[in-house]
Order: sequence, then structure tokens, then C-alpha cells
Amino acid sequence: MINVIGLGPGNTDYITKLGEKLLKNSDVIIGGKRNLESIKDFNGEKIELASNLKEIIEYINDNKDKQISVLASGDPFIYGIGRYLSKNIESKDLNVVSGISSLQYIFSKVHIDMNDLYITSSHGKTPDFDYVLNHKKVCMVTDKIIGPKEICKEILKRNLDRTVIVGENLSYDNEKITIGSPDEILNTDEFDMCVVVILEDY
Repeated sequence: MINVIGLGPGNTDYITKLGEKLLKNSDVIIGGKRNLESIKDFNGEKIELASNLKEIIEYINDNKDKQISVLASGDPFIYGIGRYLSKNIESKDLNVVSGISSLQYIFSKVHIDMNDLYITSSHGKTPDFDYVLNHKKVCMVTDKIIGPKEICKEILKRNLDRTVIVGENLSYDNEKITIGSPDEILNTDEFDMCVVVILEDY
């Protein structure tokens, strides 16, 4: 069986008990460097996941007799590796264990419900900001190209009244959550590892 385990937003305290149990009983764990480093006291084989997705799929399909766990940040199906694996591994061989996403985490920190939330990402793409900013409540997973400041510029370009919440390094010791107007966010220092929430009513 292939387990896809969401590790939560970052800090290993947020892994579910089921995820911990499956990891403990795995022969092999596969994941990004940071995720692998977070798993301590594991005596099996560790394989780093980077741009070698096709090779990883081949390895998994050739080793179905082993208990393999693939690590995912947050929740595997919120802009994570879950979608890719589900398209390349037979459903009967796949067990997905959801984790707490960075989206859920930041909303719990600022005490705002996620009802009617529009979720999107700027990873490797340019969002349709006319469509995105038409929603009253948005959460966006960002990258180094389109991050908080670029989003704020798009808000100001449309003369919209919005509150922006930026979550950096969520659940880690250096976590930082910044809340402000687009102008205030633009005048803040650079951001790192961001999730951005855009609110019409705050």
C-alpha cells in the first residue's frame, strides 16, 4: 500500500495520529528534503523527492510489496502532490491521509471561519485577479514570483477595499502573521513562505 501522508503546516506536532502510525510502520518514506528531515527515529529507507517525479512513480510501481509513505506538506490535495499521485497510481493501491493545511492553520490563528472561502494558488501561474478578487474571502498559496506585494498591487489597481493577512513560516518557531491594508503590506519588509488571505469584510 502507498500512503500519502499530510504532515500539517510544518511543525511535526500537527501530524495526525494515523499519519504517525503509518510512518512508523513504513519500509520507505519519500518526500522533499525538509519533510524528510522532520521525520526522526525512522530506520527504513528515505528517498528524496525533487524534480524526479517520474522516477518516483516508477519506483513506487516496482515496489508495491513494500509499505511506502509519501510525505506531503499540509494537505496532499490542496495544491499538493496528491493530485499527481492519484493520476499515476491505481486507486486501490493508494491511501491518502489528510493533514492540517496551512490554510486551515492561518484561519484558526486569526479566528475567522472558512465558510464560502475561495482557495487558489500562484505557484507557477498567473492567477486571473479579476476573478479572484471578485470573491469576498480568498486564501492563496503563493510563490516567490507572485507573493503578497504583487497581490496587493493588483488590489490597489482595482481600487478595492480589502484587508490582507500574510502568514509566514506557519507553525514554525519563526512564524509571523501580518494583518494590514494593501498599502501597509506593500510597505513591509520582504516575506517568506507565504499564505495570503484577502478579506472584503474584516
